[in-house]
Amino acid sequence: MSKKQKKNKPVAVKVPVMQPEAAHVRLAFGYDEMLSELEAIVADAEVRLSEEEAA
Repeated sequence: MSKKQKKNKPVAVKVPVMQPEAAHVRLAFGYDEMLSELEAIVADAEVRLSEEEAA
């Protein structure tokens, strides 16, 4: 009768994958945030146009 030794298999440990912060922010960027950003861009453009016309 042969004696066989059992080999211990390494236990697979699941490590949670961390998402980059930019991806998390991109998912949280909703309609209201987009609208407020667009309004800020338009306001900035209006200020620049008025400054260019004054110059």
